[in-house]
Amino acid sequence: MCTDDVRCPELQCGIKFDYDTIKSILLLNKDKKLLERYDRFLIHHQLEQLDEFIWCSNPKCQMGQLNDGGQLNNIVTCIYCHKKTCFMHKTKWHEGLTCQEYDSITNRDLKANLRWLNQNTKTCPNCPYQIEKNNGCDHMTCIKCQYEFCWSCLANYDQIRREGNHQHHPNCKHYASYDKT
Repeated sequence: MCTDDVRCPELQCGIKFDYDTIKSILLLNKDKKLLERYDRFLIHHQLEQLDEFIWCSNPKCQMGQLNDGGQLNNIVTCIYCHKKTCFMHKTKWHEGLTCQEYDSITNRDLKANLRWLNQNTKTCPNCPYQIEKNNGCDHMTCIKCQYEFCWSCLANYDQIRREGNHQHHPNCKHYASYDKT
């Protein structure tokens, strides 16, 4: 069973927990509902990995189903609540608009979102996760992969810790030239 890369929260640890370890941690307070919730999360995660699976776009429904034909069958009618969902966009069916027309409208919003992301976030140098720095120092830790790096120059903090500030990029404000003495 996939545990979705749950890692030890201790600094400098990063060990991935297997399902039995997670189960024993969640049951420390004898809270079976918490374990049931985690199991439900795992099942949902595994379903979402299937190419033809889609969740109903009706927020009150919370049902999902397999869509025969995948991308070729864009309108999915929920077998439970009968609401229509666009398989391509994973949203409520855009009545009166083809997927192409819907794209042209939402592309403006997408471009605005991408512009904001480009101005306010950086990609972790170790994984594709986008990171926003909202305050504090430039020593960052990616919440997805636990990689530590400098916000200003993206230098690896393990090397900086071991060898010093000359491991920052020379144009970085934290860079200090190597002193052999």
